[in-house]
Parts: sequence; C-alpha cells; structure tokens
Amino acid sequence: MASHFAADTTRSGRKTGSHDARGRAPRPSRRGRTVAVVIGVIVALVLVVGGTVGFMFYRSAMGVRAEASELMAQASTLKESLKSGDAEALASSVQTISEKAAYIDAEVHTPLWGVVSAVPVIGEDVRSLQTLGSVATDLVDNALVPIANSVSGMSLSEIFSDGTVNIDLVTAVSESFTSAAPVIQSSMETISSLPEAHIPQVREVLERIQEPVAQVDDLVDSALPLLQQLPEILGADGARTYLIIAQNNAELRSTGGLPGSWGTLTVDNGVISLGSDFQTILHQPGFSVSATEEEITRICASIHTDPAQVNFTPNFVRVGELSQEYWEQAGYGTVDGVIAIDPVFLQSLLSLTGGFTAVDGTTVDGTNAARVLLSDTYWKFGNDGEAQDAYFASVAADAFSHIMSNLGNAGLTDLWDTISQGAEQGRLLVWMSDDDEEALMEQMGFSGSLGSDPSAPELGVYINDDTISKISWYTSMHTEVGEGVENADGTTTYAVTTTLTNTITAEEASSAPTYISGGNSNKRDVTDMLDYVYFYAPAGGSISDMTVSEGGLVGDFPVTDTTAYGLQLVSAHVHARGGETVTFTYNVTVSAEASEPLSVRTTPLAQTSLM
Repeated sequence: MASHFAADTTRSGRKTGSHDARGRAPRPSRRGRTVAVVIGVIVALVLVVGGTVGFMFYRSAMGVRAEASELMAQASTLKESLKSGDAEALASSVQTISEKAAYIDAEVHTPLWGVVSAVPVIGEDVRSLQTLGSVATDLVDNALVPIANSVSGMSLSEIFSDGTVNIDLVTAVSESFTSAAPVIQSSMETISSLPEAHIPQVREVLERIQEPVAQVDDLVDSALPLLQQLPEILGADGARTYLIIAQNNAELRSTGGLPGSWGTLTVDNGVISLGSDFQTILHQPGFSVSATEEEITRICASIHTDPAQVNFTPNFVRVGELSQEYWEQAGYGTVDGVIAIDPVFLQSLLSLTGGFTAVDGTTVDGTNAARVLLSDTYWKFGNDGEAQDAYFASVAADAFSHIMSNLGNAGLTDLWDTISQGAEQGRLLVWMSDDDEEALMEQMGFSGSLGSDPSAPELGVYINDDTISKISWYTSMHTEVGEGVENADGTTTYAVTTTLTNTITAEEASSAPTYISGGNSNKRDVTDMLDYVYFYAPAGGSISDMTVSEGGLVGDFPVTDTTAYGLQLVSAHVHARGGETVTFTYNVTVSAEASEPLSVRTTPLAQTSLM
C-alpha cells in the first residue's frame, strides 16, 4: 500500500526520495512501511466493529482488506437471515463474523503490533486499534452470538402478522437483548473514550465510528426499558385493553381534534382484537370526571362534564386520565391505557399497508384518508350530523382494522419511522395507567406531556375551535422564533410571531353546508372562523408583550394571562374571515438553566401543508 505521508529525510539531510550516487532509487524506510501497514489495517478493523454492532457501522471503503470485505458481506447476509428466519444462513453468517473478528483481533495483538505500539505518536493510535479489536470480539461473542441464537429460526419479518404479535419472538429478543445490553454499553463507552488519533487517517476513522457509537448508546438506553416492558404491554401476562380515540382535526382541539370516535383494542398474549364498533359518547348527560378546579376555570368550563372538551388541555397525560374516567362512567369498563390518533396518522399507516374500500365504495388509502375523513365526509352528507358521525366512525374503524390485519407486510424500519414521526407531530399519543409504563411512554416521546424541564425550554401554541363546525380543515398556523438575546441575569429572550390564517375561499364557504361553515352566532359572515388560541410558556420561563393584529380579537374579549400546570398560560379569543390572517407578536424568555434553544410544540393541523 502506498504511503500518503511526505518523504522522510536521513540523518545527513539527504531525502530518501532522491537517487544515490549510482542512480538507484532507495528503498522506502522501515518506518514508512510500518505506518503504511498500520493505516492499511485501520479501515478493516473499524469495519469489523461496524459489522458486529447490529449492522450500525458497516460501510464500504476503498482499499479495504479481503478479510474486512468478507466480514462486511456477512453483515448483509446476517441481516437478511434474521429477517427471513433462515436458521442455517444465520448460523453460518455468525460463525464467519466470529472467525473474522477473532482473526483480526489476534493479528493486532501479535508481537509485531506490540512493538509498533511502543513507537511514539504512532503507538497510541495502534493501541486504539488493539482496543477496537478486543471490543469487536467481545461484542461478537457476548452480544451478537447470544442474540442471534435466541431468535434462530424465527423471522423478524413475522413479528406482526394477521393482527397478532409474535409474543415468543418479542420475549426472546427482550431477554437476549437485556442480557447483552451491559456488554454493548460497556463496548460503546470504551470506543467513545478512545483518545483523538494523531495520524489523519486514523483520526478520520475514529471520528466516523464514534458518532454512530453515541447513537447506539442512546438507542440501547431507550430500547432496553421498552423491550423489558413490551411483552407485558402486549398481554404476555394477561389481557390488556386500551381505549382508542380518533381525533378529528377538522374541528381542532389542543391535542389535535374533536375526540369524536371511541373504541377499544384488546391484546391477549399478542393477539389483537377490536372491541365493539367505534362510537361517540360526546355530549351525553351525567358525566362528572375529576378535572381540577384550575382546569375547569382556566382551560375549559365543561372539561369535566363533556368528553367533547376533554382535550381542550394540551396535556395528554390529563387527557388520558380523564378519558379513562369518561369511558368507565359511560358503562364500558376500565382500560389500561388511552391511545389517540388522527386521520393524518392513519393515512401514513395506510401508505404502508395499502388501502381499503369504505362502506360507500370509496377507496381510502395512503394518499387520501385525511381528506376523506376530514373534508369529503362533510361535503357528502351536508348537515346530517348523525350520518357524518356514523360515516367517520365507520371509516376510522375500517381503517384501523385494515391496518391491524396488514401491518405485518410493512418493513420494520418503515413502520418505526412512521410511528416515530406520528409521535413527534403529536398525531400519535399514548397514556398508560401503569406508572412505569407511562414513564416509558414519556421517555419514548409518546406521552404528550407538557414540557417541564427548564433546561429544554418548550413553547406551546394550541388551537381550540369555537366556530362549532368542521371549518378547521382550512386552518393554517405557523410560529416563527427569532434569534435569542441573552439577558444580564443569564436568561434568554426570543421574539416570536404566530400567524393563524383562514384559507377558506368565499366561494367554498358560500356553498358549504352549515356543518362546515359553522353556527357560532359571533360569525361576521359565512367565511368567518373563530378560535381560542392558548400559549403555554416554557418551564421556568415567561411570555410577555403579547399583541394581536387589529381586528383579530372577538368582541371585547381581552388577552388573558394566568397559569396552568405550573406554567404561564396566555390565551386569546380570535376570528378571521376567509383569506385573513391573525398575527400574534410576543416575547418568550427562557430560564437561565436552558441549555437548548427554544422549541415549539403545537396542535397538529388537518392539512400538513398548512402547518
């Protein structure tokens, strides 16, 4: 392998790259050859580590040794054999990886490598490579091999099929991963602590591997509690029943939309079954759930008596607790958790599973589910509210049933990406009655709890419809955060602008049924949209200098300033005619403890293009 370093010089100062008196080119120096050997092995060793840690770090590189190339080929084979459940291919691949890792580890610990490790500067880099070799064999022998053996013969692609979770596979992965986790975490810590290399090529390789190592470390921290609790969540120790609430973003609420359709899902030893048809319990008399006085007086006066207003609060932890009470008071029994989804999330799942045909013959799939449920339904049935609600519930139930029956056909990576995106956008929210499981939902970002960490400041901007209609399909909202300005006391202040726009046209509004245009008596014309907008300050922070554009406020209602859940709450009652925009300008000051920039959490809208 040719050296990439500058030519060395002899003690007399004559360059070894020049010719001698007889015109012969000198041989490369021993040091030059040693450095070349070291560099030639670097990429191979790092690829070994990459091939052993769950395929996280493998990547091709020019000039890699044949051993490393073969190992990398085995990484791909290993992945496919795990997915397919081919026990023979899996065993062969693991054996090859184990042999390659052992061979390279032995090579870097030979006497020659020991000698080179004593060379100044180069030696420290060689010792890093020896450490990588040891880590590689440890990962293979004490993590990869046990995990592969535990799932041998079971196909990861069949983890979900025909509405059933393969609970044996989940349990096997959980147990083997739990046992291997200390080895993985220790190896990741070792790799992360390696010193900065002196040789540029070594430094590049270590930098390349240490970043994904940090990601794997975070993944292990988050995956371990999930895998440990997942079997029980899936009914391994007894049936679990979860309340599913379909949020209707065409009539906005803080967490997404009107909680119009309610139904149950039961999981018993991995077997998933839907309860009775999705139904509505909204506006029924006799309810009284345990909302706090603060929630009643500062968020919604009927949050404790009408399920339609349960998610006026953006704190989904409270939505889950109150919804569980509503369902039980309605006579349907208790549930172990509450899962809220919206049609946009359903649409993203249908893009993985394929579409279905609704009761009226409409094809509902990954391109149109949100429009069918949040807009077309209301144009189709006009002002027949009962027919609309029934159709929405029917399509939502059919969509959920279809997804449960076909989700096994989706790729695991695609499914996880879809779920993660749904949680990040607030379109998939989960509350669990068990405290440990709820803590897991919080850790995974599914809980929908309000930001409570001053070091990670979060501004909340939420909408609750007051048009009393499905006009929220036409709602557009954006929040822009300016550059932070640090104050003398260590706090930071951001200039923030939130715009809320009514995108309905006069033509659309004039031809729309009242169910869409709305029946609020405060409407100034048929296009008018009315909303309550709530602003929650970040933990340890504040909102100040709020102004609303001229004509944006409804009547004499002022901007109110109070607190809820220990956070400052500023709210405004606004309206906008078709094509008009209401602009809020204000300052947000975050705690001196803040170590991250100000982030924004907001109500997920019906149309993602309008966010």
